[in-house]
Amino acid sequence: MSAFTGTGTLIRFALLRDRLRMSIWVVALAGLTAASVPALDEIFSDHAERQARAALMDSPTGIVFGGPGYGLADYTLGPMLVNELTMSLLIALAVMSVLHMVRHTRAEESGRAELLRAGVLGASAQTAAALITLALANLLIGGLITAAMVAFELPVADSIAYGLGSALAGISFGAIAAVCAQVSEHGRSASGLAFLVIGVLFLFRAVGDMAEKGGSALSWLSPFAWVQQTRPFDELRWEPLALYGAFVLVLFVVTYALARRRDVGAGLIAVRPGPPGAGRLLRGVFTLHLNQQRGAIVAWAAAVLAFGYAFGSLVTEVEGMLDSAPDLAAVLGGDTDDLVDGFLGMITVYVIMAAAAYGVLSVSRARVEENAGRAELLLSTAVGRMHWFGAALVVALVSTVLITLAGGLGLGLGAAVALEDAEWTWRMVESMLAQLPAALVFGALAALLLGAAPRLLPLVWLWFGYSLVTTMMGGLFEFPEEAMNLSAFEILARPPMEGFETAPYLLYLSTVLVAGVVSLAGFRERDLATA
Repeated sequence: MSAFTGTGTLIRFALLRDRLRMSIWVVALAGLTAASVPALDEIFSDHAERQARAALMDSPTGIVFGGPGYGLADYTLGPMLVNELTMSLLIALAVMSVLHMVRHTRAEESGRAELLRAGVLGASAQTAAALITLALANLLIGGLITAAMVAFELPVADSIAYGLGSALAGISFGAIAAVCAQVSEHGRSASGLAFLVIGVLFLFRAVGDMAEKGGSALSWLSPFAWVQQTRPFDELRWEPLALYGAFVLVLFVVTYALARRRDVGAGLIAVRPGPPGAGRLLRGVFTLHLNQQRGAIVAWAAAVLAFGYAFGSLVTEVEGMLDSAPDLAAVLGGDTDDLVDGFLGMITVYVIMAAAAYGVLSVSRARVEENAGRAELLLSTAVGRMHWFGAALVVALVSTVLITLAGGLGLGLGAAVALEDAEWTWRMVESMLAQLPAALVFGALAALLLGAAPRLLPLVWLWFGYSLVTTMMGGLFEFPEEAMNLSAFEILARPPMEGFETAPYLLYLSTVLVAGVVSLAGFRERDLATA
């Protein structure tokens, strides 16, 4: 029996088990990209409109969220698709790939994997099956994207290169998650570590593209850059795609080597045993919940702080671009201060998105404890249901606020150092506090569903995905106002580029508090570990 015996059986099992989940991802990502082709062609129908858009993509915000900007000199439909859609598509592929890989590797090591490996199943079959099924999903998405581009009479070779590059990028993100699954003992830790690594790679690409036109050496360290470095629809070159193959091969070899060095169910980094007796900080329900998440909270806060500082320090690039191209300010519709405010305001949305995502994960932790039976053991003591669940919600609230403030502090410190104006520190912290309810509302909805109908908890991520796509692409595709207002990130103003509005803020915050109270009542009434 080889290390890969039984891989085919596991592939069929994974495809059957995740047929609905994978179908939704494929239809959503391929469909969104396919719909973007005619939409962009219609929105920017003449040469003048496209060149005005090209000037925007050559701004700091455009480079951070669009890429190095190949093909801007003659901004036809092909280069427009690459610059406008790639980063959003790759971020979505990263989320899909990490969740799939962790679900079929680390999350399976809760007893099921050990039972399977006790039979005729190789030690690496599970990882190989996860990577192959992930590759099939990514290649299908890439193929459908290519078909959509070709159907709209874009060059075939460039369309193939873009679709293939996007698919290979998604597979690369899955390979990163495979390595993280060997390092961490728990699924949530593996996912968090993978997203942290991917976030750093995105930062490499963004800073590298800002540092030098067309991308610097730092950009080439990131899989986010390679698909655009093939320069589809602008002097196509295939060589950068070879980096994906080498990257995935190396990571799979590393994964295989690490897997041989650990026991099933354990991580390469062993969890340290706790003290024989509980200290004072572990003698309450709140401190118990906090202790279980302390590592994740610190890691997320530190990562968001670093993210904010890195992008805050890039504000000088805005002034530099305007100094070198004075006409750019007229095209973008504002002076230097306006553009700096707009750039930082856009970054605050990404900080709020990160804080909101962790808030949902924190609330969902209560469901994990419930399904594992640990909550039932604890509630069989003198601890009341509302006390236990309420403490979990308070930890989620505190962690969301902490991550939000960390992002604001990072942005403010970066801008203050770059602009030599200490006032920016408090200004950006205020900006994040002004948008805090948009981060809290997802955790509140998760709590509401967890209290009443836990099986509907994935609806939170559905709304989160809708809000993310609408906020990032709604303005570009001119979504109707009603559709934009359904995004949680579009309800409140975004200082510093917009003024603070008290009434919507208080109404939003009140909705969050009411949802939390109702969730406590629902959790008190329903049975544990049920829908």
